[in-house]
Amino acid sequence: MKLKVGTRGSNLAKIQAMAVVNILKEAGIDAELEIISTKGDRVQDLPIHKVGKNGVFVGELEGALREGAVDIAVHSLKDMPSKIAPRFTLAPPPAAPADVDVFVGNGDNFREEDLATMVVATGSNRRIAQLKHFYPSVKIVPIRGNVETRINKVESGLADGTLLAYAGLLRAGLAHKATAVLDPTRFIPSPSQGLLGIELAKDRRDLLDVFTQASDPRAAFRMKVERAFQRALSASCASPIGIHVEEKDGGILLHGCFAETAEDPLIYATVATTAENAMDDVFELVRKVKGHE
Repeated sequence: MKLKVGTRGSNLAKIQAMAVVNILKEAGIDAELEIISTKGDRVQDLPIHKVGKNGVFVGELEGALREGAVDIAVHSLKDMPSKIAPRFTLAPPPAAPADVDVFVGNGDNFREEDLATMVVATGSNRRIAQLKHFYPSVKIVPIRGNVETRINKVESGLADGTLLAYAGLLRAGLAHKATAVLDPTRFIPSPSQGLLGIELAKDRRDLLDVFTQASDPRAAFRMKVERAFQRALSASCASPIGIHVEEKDGGILLHGCFAETAEDPLIYATVATTAENAMDDVFELVRKVKGHE
């Protein structure tokens, strides 16, 4: 009997879920995709933080998992709330592309400071807050849709450019569309950006063992630290929040930013730590981005 791997219907979601199907097949387990419609996909005329509560891309997938319609639910981990239902668990993820944001625009001669005079299309409160923090004169226009749709809208003249996750572009075969990589200590990525959220029932130890064997240590480390940061802030889906784990000179720098709402000033902070101490020191980062020096 084939295992069913649930995912959203977008091209990128299917590509990500097929990576999970392939892990299972390499372990000798037959599996196939099951496409689940989510509210976040169906409602395209509102900013994502106005579509519903946290996890608008997650609820229907978890429902299918709860009802036994699928055996595994595959998410973009950055879309998942900081806490999941007690009966479920997240498997450690496989290797992931860089977590950075990129600028996708019309023209090749881009410098980051050019953003100050540009029209930029984005629906992300995090990206809006970061753009306005560094370039108060930037003009923002809203945009929704999958990666291909957003790129097409920019190329048709909606804006000078847009900000996207490099991981999504790469997986969709569109990395060549990136005009420039943005500084991840300024345009700090969302927690778990680029990581796969592989959700399954806690009692499926057999599947958890398969994914643990196929996991990547750095990706698993990022998941633990970045989701701890997300949980400690108790941030809503509307809160601008970012964290970037940088390996430097044999140690680790944790870069973070946070604001309670999109209207509040964004606070940036950096904490130096080590792999052994990062899970403790991430709470120092939380304290700093909350303005508690």
